[in-house]
Amino acid sequence: MVKINYEKLREFLAYSEKYPKCKKYKRAPLIHKGFPGTFNLSFTEYDMFREFGGYSNFPKDQIFSTIQSCVRPQDIIDNIKEGKDLWKYLGVFEMSDIAGQITLSKSGELNKIHKWQLNKLIEILVKLGLKKEKIYPSYCKGGDVAKITNGKYTFNFKVPEDTLTKEAFIEAGIPKENLIPDKTRNTFLSLHINMPTPWGYRNEINYNLGTKKNPKFLDIATLEYFLWLPTYSSKQQTAKNINGLEKFKHTMSIGGIGVERLCVAVNGLKSIQEVDYIKKFYDLFRKLYPSLTEEQRIKAGEVIRALHRIFTDVENFKLDIGRQQNKKIRYFLQVLVANLEELDTKKLKQLLELHSKVQPWHKNLSKGIKSTIARIKMYYQSQDRLRVKRSTKPEKHQQK
Repeated sequence: MVKINYEKLREFLAYSEKYPKCKKYKRAPLIHKGFPGTFNLSFTEYDMFREFGGYSNFPKDQIFSTIQSCVRPQDIIDNIKEGKDLWKYLGVFEMSDIAGQITLSKSGELNKIHKWQLNKLIEILVKLGLKKEKIYPSYCKGGDVAKITNGKYTFNFKVPEDTLTKEAFIEAGIPKENLIPDKTRNTFLSLHINMPTPWGYRNEINYNLGTKKNPKFLDIATLEYFLWLPTYSSKQQTAKNINGLEKFKHTMSIGGIGVERLCVAVNGLKSIQEVDYIKKFYDLFRKLYPSLTEEQRIKAGEVIRALHRIFTDVENFKLDIGRQQNKKIRYFLQVLVANLEELDTKKLKQLLELHSKVQPWHKNLSKGIKSTIARIKMYYQSQDRLRVKRSTKPEKHQQK
């Protein structure tokens, strides 16, 4: 039996306790300057860039809460397209903060703030019925920066072990044996988002949907905090010119939750397609296209859902789609035609109308139906589509 439906879960996260003086922000458009060339991947960059023009200098505090729509092209191109772990990947998904994105102009009390954020996460998970003994967080074990970044950065720097988070999880009641030591960029944030970006630690919070003997981990949340800022070998502040790290002069703590994935864990679902609002979409898809396999439906369906969100934002926010974004959209469409050979615009309209109806928290989705259909129809009539159809290995065509 469902413990909490998706809409109620969104409300629970939106109105859970936040850091003092936290403001509610509207969600970001999927295309913005924070992620040039791609789509919104997180919930912090848009508002930081909007207010400060970057990620490293904060003359005032910024504390906010939001739930963002995200499209990660690699999830579609690398995972959904190849049929990898379809049970947990979506073409478009939502990310919520835990207790607010906390950015303070001055340094100090970072340890206290980070531990508070961590404890709020565990508190939320327990309130929703999840068990501490099934929570498996990763943490940075430390090591040489060159080894951790797999040679991307080679300057001499020894990354300390993230003992703060490790000990805080144990204090919060997570079994010590559940902690996962890691020596990769999954837990060491070594960033350069087209401009100076602070470095620090990241934790992936996994929930075991299986048993101890047969675990099935689902990454449901992340925690991040920042300690350093890159230095550069020249005035050109590019990633290749990073030659060291200095102390970060501000306080920054972030916590994020994948809302659909949390819904899977809370309700004990077998797949993310069973989340109630997504299930309704696939129930109709199954009725309209009974001859497709379930895998074909998911691959095609996730592209359709992602494109609906993208083109609705283009309409609503009056956005321009750049060359790199159009390139990614073309890749998405290649996945679509490889699994849904013939386009029926009447059926597509039915799917998009339902997709709008089952998400009342996104009131503008219906406005993107016409443009989404037009873009998909244009591709089905294109020469690129015909070449993909003739190709026995469309993935090779995609890479040209």
